[in-house]
Amino acid sequence: MERQDVRSLYLLAAFLVCAYALPFVVGLWFGTVRADERWLGYLATVVLSGILQGGVYAMFAVGLTLIFGVMRIINAAHGEMVMMGAYLTWITFFYLGVDPLLALVFTLPIAFLFGAAVQRLLLDAVVGQPELMGLLITFGLGLTMIYTVELIFTTDFRTIPYAPRTVQLTSTIAVGQNKVISFAMAVAISAAVYLFLKLSRLGKAIRATALNAEVAMVCGIDVRRIYLITTGLGAALAVAGGALVSIQFGFNPETGGVYTLQAFAIVVLGGRGNYVGALVGGLMLAVLENLVSLMIPNGTAMVELAAYGLMIFVLLIRPSGLMGMKEG
Repeated sequence: MERQDVRSLYLLAAFLVCAYALPFVVGLWFGTVRADERWLGYLATVVLSGILQGGVYAMFAVGLTLIFGVMRIINAAHGEMVMMGAYLTWITFFYLGVDPLLALVFTLPIAFLFGAAVQRLLLDAVVGQPELMGLLITFGLGLTMIYTVELIFTTDFRTIPYAPRTVQLTSTIAVGQNKVISFAMAVAISAAVYLFLKLSRLGKAIRATALNAEVAMVCGIDVRRIYLITTGLGAALAVAGGALVSIQFGFNPETGGVYTLQAFAIVVLGGRGNYVGALVGGLMLAVLENLVSLMIPNGTAMVELAAYGLMIFVLLIRPSGLMGMKEG
C-alpha cells in the first residue's frame, strides 16, 4: 500500500471519529445528552436499532455495488427499485393476504425479471460507455417509476402493520420485533448472496467479469448473460430491501430518492464495487443516522444531511472508500 493511500486511510478514520463524536458534542450543547441510566439505556437502544437497520441498508446497497462492480454503471434508480419492493409487498399483503416475508417468494422473481428487462432494453447499450450515460438513463428510469407509482397509488403514505411488539432486552433497552426480523432476513439474504458469489460457478463468473470483462470473454464466459443476471440480482436485492423496510417505516413514491442517497453513501463509504465494504458501510451509516436523530434537535430532518455530508467528505478524503482499491 502506497504512503499516500495509507495517509488517506488515516484521514478517513479521523474524519469518521469526528463524525460520530459530533452528535454528542451538539447534544451536550443543547442539553439532550445526559449521563443518567435511563438516557444511557435509550442510547444503547438507538445504537442497537441502528445496527439492525444497517443490516437492511447494507443488503440493498449490495445490489447497487454489484451492478457498478460488474458493469461500471451507476444505477440512479436503485432507490426506486427499493420503493417498488415496498409497494409489491403492500399489494401482496393487503390484496392477497400473504405474509410480507413469504411475499418475497413472489416479489423476488418479478424483481429479477424486471432487472433483466432493464438490462436488455436500456443498459446493454451503455455498458463500456462513460459512466454519465448510464447515470442519466437510470435517472430517467427512476423518474418514470416514481410518476407511474404516483399515478396508480397517489402520493399517500402506506404502512404495513407487522410484528408491532418490542423485544425487551433489559429494563431500559428494547427494540422493535419488526427490526429484529428484518435484520435476520437481511443477514440471511446477504450471506446467501455472498456464498453464491464465492462458491458457485456462476458467482465466480460474475466476479471474473467484474475484474476484467475482456479476459472473462476470452475464457468462454458469456459476458452479456452475466450482465443480465447481475442486474436482475441487483434489482432483486433492492426489492428485498423494500420489503424489509416496508414493515418498519411508512413509504410513498418519493421515498425511493432517500434510499438511493443512502445506497450511494454506503457504497462510497465502503468502496465502490466492494461487497464487504457495502455491508460495513450500511451498518456505519445507519448508526450515525440514529445518533443524529437522537441527539440533535429536529434530528430527524438532519438524517439526510448526515448521509450527504458523509458521502461528500469521504469522496474528498478517500474516493476509494474504506475497502475499495485505488483506481488507476
